[in-house]
Amino acid sequence: PSPWIWSRFVVREIATCRTDDVLAATPPLEAFRLLLSLAASGARNTKIEVLDARKAHRHAFADRMVYTQLPPELAAQGFCARLVRCLYGTRDAPRRWEAFLAEQLVALGFAKGRASPCCFYHARLGVRCIVHGDDFVLSGRAAALDAVKAEMHARFLLKELGRLGGGVGELRELRVLNRVIRWTPGGLKYEADPRHAEIIVRGVAGAEKALSAPGTASKDFEGPGGAGELHPVELPERVARLFRSFAARANYLALDRPDISQATKELCRRMSAPRAEDLTALSRVARYLAGAGRVVYNFPWQHRPVLSAFTDSDFAGCIATRRSTSGGAVLLGSHLLKHWASTQKKITLSSGEAELGAVVRGFSEVLGLQSVARDLGAELQPEVHADSSAAIGICRRSGIGKVRHLAVAQ
Repeated sequence: PSPWIWSRFVVREIATCRTDDVLAATPPLEAFRLLLSLAASGARNTKIEVLDARKAHRHAFADRMVYTQLPPELAAQGFCARLVRCLYGTRDAPRRWEAFLAEQLVALGFAKGRASPCCFYHARLGVRCIVHGDDFVLSGRAAALDAVKAEMHARFLLKELGRLGGGVGELRELRVLNRVIRWTPGGLKYEADPRHAEIIVRGVAGAEKALSAPGTASKDFEGPGGAGELHPVELPERVARLFRSFAARANYLALDRPDISQATKELCRRMSAPRAEDLTALSRVARYLAGAGRVVYNFPWQHRPVLSAFTDSDFAGCIATRRSTSGGAVLLGSHLLKHWASTQKKITLSSGEAELGAVVRGFSEVLGLQSVARDLGAELQPEVHADSSAAIGICRRSGIGKVRHLAVAQ
């Protein structure tokens, strides 16, 4: 049989100046997990619908004068074409598409989110929607989704990718944003694209033998000379490029893998000038992924969940800089929504100060998720948990008092 050939008319616009006015927004990944969690925390008849906008950028009208050369088979000497609608390749096409779809969804009865402009909520029908580029992910009852979908078909060129649910004719598994989503009698399951782990294992030499832990101790990053090594031996440029490529892929995978977030954070800190010790640490992450290539999130059915953040810190864990690491996770009931492991920007002089930095980060993350949940029509009351009595005491303090030095340092 003859092969399928897919083509698209694309122009090339020269960037004469750098500006952020042409960029379009994308929702945070935790907004998608929150949509799934809310679906598993409400009525059992909530469905997940995925739609794809065909020829998305060509829906929006151009709001500036843009002229382009026609392809050779249509070109005429001395003539060019003026764009009436946006075309793939023009710099403002994603932004114009975002404005167009927001206008159309608001006309359908959706309210646009304030924390994330890619989140929408239809209060009358109880339908939640997240837009990622040209992909629409909706949740709601079947009748409400049918009503919204009929109206959207009248405004967009849409391709229906499927509906996830437990009813007759509904899918039990669906791929959304390259994540695998499954419906089970016990709840929803969420899994990252396993191809990234496979590529890392296949591309890093010596990764066949599996390890039980991905991390490398801070002292092992410093090489034979220790933290005071004056002239570390850097990798050759070709090897350094490969290191950056695999470290960046591992960092992307860590968005869905809490078990490797700390290890990949340390790899990314060394991307500017990688050394042989850093290559060993990358090999350790790859060997761990060889034995733990998949992580599946369980979102069991639940009722009236609480939005909770759990925080901790590693005081002065970095041997070279003596900076601490803030770590934590945000859960809605028993559903993991977000995790992080990040190096603190300031050097802390006590474990209590390091724990306070982790608690502040936890408050920041949970308040952000509370705002996204409000955009999706859910009002959640967050709480933050910590295991440091010193940090908890400072948080409960009225005024600065004896910790004025922390206000000066931070």
